[in-house]
Amino acid sequence: MTGAHCYGAHGLILSSDLTLPELLPASDVTDRQQPVPLTAGCHRQWPTLELSPHSTSTLQLAPGEWRLELEGIGWFRASAGQRLEWERWDDSVSDRDLRTFLVTSGLGALAIQRGALVLQGTAVVRHGQAVLLLGEATSGKSTLAWCLLQQGWRLLSSELVSVDAQGRVWPGMQQLKLWHDATVALDLDGSQLPLVRRGLKRYAVPAESLACANQPAPLRCVYRLLRDQESYDRDQQASLPLIQASAALTKQAALLIVRNQAFQARVVRGMGAEQGLFLQASALVRQVPLHRLRVPEGIRAMREAVSRIDLLDPDSMVPRHPKGVPEEDRIDG
Repeated sequence: MTGAHCYGAHGLILSSDLTLPELLPASDVTDRQQPVPLTAGCHRQWPTLELSPHSTSTLQLAPGEWRLELEGIGWFRASAGQRLEWERWDDSVSDRDLRTFLVTSGLGALAIQRGALVLQGTAVVRHGQAVLLLGEATSGKSTLAWCLLQQGWRLLSSELVSVDAQGRVWPGMQQLKLWHDATVALDLDGSQLPLVRRGLKRYAVPAESLACANQPAPLRCVYRLLRDQESYDRDQQASLPLIQASAALTKQAALLIVRNQAFQARVVRGMGAEQGLFLQASALVRQVPLHRLRVPEGIRAMREAVSRIDLLDPDSMVPRHPKGVPEEDRIDG
């Protein structure tokens, strides 16, 4: 039942046939729960499903069931929060290609099946408190996280973040994925970094090159990243850092953002977990403030700006007269 390697991620202990350097070794995790097996399987032996209408030609969904087929890569299955299986397409598929999907989509589906709130974002921690960075794939989450780590922050989880009912963020995938232009701007040698996948000019900065945290941390605040330099208050740019926060959003606006940033809405609906997502997202925005965070377009400008801000104190980054903050995003009263 148990694999050769044990890891911790998203509040789970995993027993794996594969080496998963993106995750914390179980020796660094204090929780001694029963491990969830992550093991090789045979997709032809998986039981037939009554598919959800949210399924696609490559993604099969049903209550408590997630299956992904990727031509040239393989087959993946998360089942009832109790098991994560994989099968290689053929012998040419590397372990790295398998891990690209196992430690992101596969673990995300597994954590949802176990009742976690799983969001697409990156979490960092400092002074025992976590902040969560939400945003689209090109919004700069990983680049901003790298810059923050140079200022004494520690990485909790990248790409997918799990938040529990107590408002704690759990360690997850602990590597950063940077595009080629980011590695150049940040003075990183891309030739010394592994590619995320074959044919993709995106590089993985491994855990051993990063300051990482191995314990859950309470969530202090959430930021929705925006790359929109033009909407800054130009009258105040000389005196304010080129990273600015909006006032805390109303609960309604915050709830919409959190729901939209949940791990793959299609997956949540297809596995019958949408009601749980709504309740979890509602609880989160009642506990934790959410701000919009405008960051510079230039990576070098972002690196310079992070030394002049404190993400644990969002009010310090709010302009006194925030002309660019929509009225519906401000706190009532």
